[in-house]
Amino acid sequence: MPPRSPEYMAENIAPQLLAVEGSLFALSMTAVLLRLYVRGFMLKTFGWDDWMMVVSACLSTACLGLFVHITTLGIGRHAEAFPLENIFPFFKVMYFYSITVIAAYSFIKLSIGFFLLRLADRTRWRPFLIGCLVFISVFTIGSTFAIIFQCSPVRAGWDYTLRPPTPGGNAKCIDPTVFKNVGVFNSSINIATDLLFALIPIPMVWRLQINLQTRIGLAVILSLGLFASAVAIYKTPMQANFFKELDWSGKGAWYYIWQQVEMHVGIIAACLPTLKPLFANFFDSIRTFTKGRSTGSNAISAPFQSHGYIKHNDAQGQNSFAMKNMSEGSQSQPRSPYDEEDVLAKGTYSVTTSGGRRDRRQSRSGESDESILSHDRPAGLTRGRGIVKTSEVEVRR
Repeated sequence: MPPRSPEYMAENIAPQLLAVEGSLFALSMTAVLLRLYVRGFMLKTFGWDDWMMVVSACLSTACLGLFVHITTLGIGRHAEAFPLENIFPFFKVMYFYSITVIAAYSFIKLSIGFFLLRLADRTRWRPFLIGCLVFISVFTIGSTFAIIFQCSPVRAGWDYTLRPPTPGGNAKCIDPTVFKNVGVFNSSINIATDLLFALIPIPMVWRLQINLQTRIGLAVILSLGLFASAVAIYKTPMQANFFKELDWSGKGAWYYIWQQVEMHVGIIAACLPTLKPLFANFFDSIRTFTKGRSTGSNAISAPFQSHGYIKHNDAQGQNSFAMKNMSEGSQSQPRSPYDEEDVLAKGTYSVTTSGGRRDRRQSRSGESDESILSHDRPAGLTRGRGIVKTSEVEVRR
């Protein structure tokens, strides 16, 4: 090739690459932290889908660290300016980076699958979703093994000094073209599963006993995985032509960024549906503030003086029981933390009294959230006259 100009050799797009990756990482980790706050502190229903997201967040952090490291080795510079002494260290880092990225993608999908499994409880979708989760797990193991055992001995997968034509290198490895085709096939499977998990919520939500506007909103929120699918579709041709790119460390480095974009968009799309209670409380507060409405009352109605509500001590446990269904004359069953109301935050509402705003949840076995305190009974009033609620409250669902 003709000699390059000093300006060309000095070009380095690593700062732009890191700016894009850092911004997306900050957004995705913010979504994860908000999710953990909602599930762990607001709803107290931390489940398998949340644990899968925690693992994917840790893998995403590892990917960020490895990507920052390869930029220090020379990624961002043109191929002609890449330091030759950093070639083998770069291959070693990329070996472990590829495994980490695949695992991160898979745990994101597992998180989405377990989340949908909450909605599919006692429905015909449950066996299908369980099958999808098993398939993703097996597929992830197969894809990881394809990278780990691409060479014999295994060490040659990252130590290129063991490969021919290096003197003394006699390792046997999968042909690069075959390896590329396997990677494109894996990307196609990822696109298919992304589309599947993004479209399944639509028929599931459509059968819920909620109004049309809420149904449409939930379907849109739960289908945000389509954005991750779109990114994966855009990235796949870049992957197919990666070995044809001569400037693999310069212009070709944007392929690694699109890998990160797919991962972070998937994390954000998986976390947003779980943040509904947080957004609902926020917009309720804004609406109350902007309307300037009075949200409390000190009025006391005769013949009782009510002391309002109090939260049970969580340590009581055995002294809290499920409320009895008075209309049907039957004892209510304890609610599962994986039911529709917890997933969609349908059992969450806010009550505002003169004592200030309190977030409440409907009572359930072992986790009763409110009870009515005993009231002052005026002299002369006989017992057995029933319970009278006298405090004025404003309830927003």
